[in-house]
Parts: sequence; C-alpha cells; structure tokens
Amino acid sequence: MRYLMVVFPFVGVVISLLCAFWLFFAFKITAAWQGNFSLHFWALGLTLIPIFVTGGIHVDGFMDTCDALASHAPREKKLEILKDSHSGAFAVLGCVLYFLSFYVLSYEFTAKCAVLSLEMLKKSEFVRLILPFLSVFVISRLFSALAVSVFPIAKNSGLVHTFSSNGARLFTAVWCEFWLCAISLALIYFCGRRGMLPVMTSLLVFIWYFFMAKRNFGGITGDTAGFFVQICEIFGLLGIVIVMN
Repeated sequence: MRYLMVVFPFVGVVISLLCAFWLFFAFKITAAWQGNFSLHFWALGLTLIPIFVTGGIHVDGFMDTCDALASHAPREKKLEILKDSHSGAFAVLGCVLYFLSFYVLSYEFTAKCAVLSLEMLKKSEFVRLILPFLSVFVISRLFSALAVSVFPIAKNSGLVHTFSSNGARLFTAVWCEFWLCAISLALIYFCGRRGMLPVMTSLLVFIWYFFMAKRNFGGITGDTAGFFVQICEIFGLLGIVIVMN
C-alpha cells in the first residue's frame, strides 16, 4: 500500500506498448495496401486500447466530475454528486464529447503518421514521430500520482484518501518528479522541441487541476483523479496533432 502509487504509471507503460504495437502493425498493413486501408479502424484501436486496459475506471471519474462541475452547486453538494452512482445528463454529454474528440485526434495523428511512413522515412524518424504520443499515457499517470502525494485531499474517506494517508508520500513525489524529468530529457533528445509538448501540456493541465479541485471540492478525490487523467491525455494528444499539422 505504501508504494502503490509508484506502480500506477506503469499502467501507462502497458497502454503505450500496446499502442506502439498497434501502430506498427497498422502502418505495415497500410504500406502494403498502398494507403488504401481505412485509417478509421486504426484510430478506433487507439481510442479503445486505454479503455480495455483500465476497464474504464478513469472514465467513470471523468463522468462524475463532469456532473458535479456542471451542477454549479455548493461544495458539499458537488461532493455528494461525486458519490452518486447515477449518471446525469452532463456526464453523458461529457463522455460523448470526450470520445468523439479522442477519436478524431487519433485519426488525425494516425493519418499523418501513415503519410510519413509511406514516404519511406527512416525508422529513427518514425520513432521520433510516435514517441510523444506514446509518452502521454505515462506522463498523465505520473502527474496523477504526484497529485495524490502533494495535493490536499477533499474527503476523509475513499481510495485517494487511503492511498495518500497510507502511502509513502515523499518517496512517491520524488519518484514521480525524477521520472518526469527523465522522460522530458529523453523526449527532447529523441524528438526535439516536439518532444516537450506532452510534458508542457500535462504540466499546464496539472496546475489547472490543482486550482479547479481546490476551488470546487476543497481538494482531490478518486473521481477528480480519473477526470485529470482523461483531460491530460486529450490535451496532450491535441498538442501533438497541432504541431504535426
């Protein structure tokens, strides 16, 4: 239990490896079919892989937080909404918008990669292209684990309170900061300025997350942690797609 949050980012590593395999397999087939194979199928795979790995647990928190924020109710009422097992209209709306956005951005990313791969780019250049995308899933979870170790907790119960109160908070914070720095340096070395995008966008979302959670809930909860992971990933992908275009 003390070091459980240290292991959390490795879930992102599993997602990244599966996405890397999916992209490699996709572009091999796309090249063999002279670009005629539909890229919608490959974008769908990138959209579904994180859900299959996590079981959708972060999406659940994302939906609950959408409901709570859209209520514009007092803090106590928002915390009650987070505990409510029912999905409100804004939870459904937020979920639909999220998956539409993630799918479209995945398609744009996949299409750009496919065009470049068909131009017979060197493997090293192709790796520099997809590495920032794959890092998003790890970086989002490193920041999430860091938040659990340093951010105020909104409730005296729940998973986040259990992890925070029983975990090695200082060790977790140092561990996450070390790997964030290491990944940042690796992305800059292999990908240049493009490699800084996932870290910078995640850092901005991280800062916004602190003030949003503090103002609306008095701190973070398990649901807001899932909300952060989803938002962090979507904005990381958005930044990558913008730079590629």
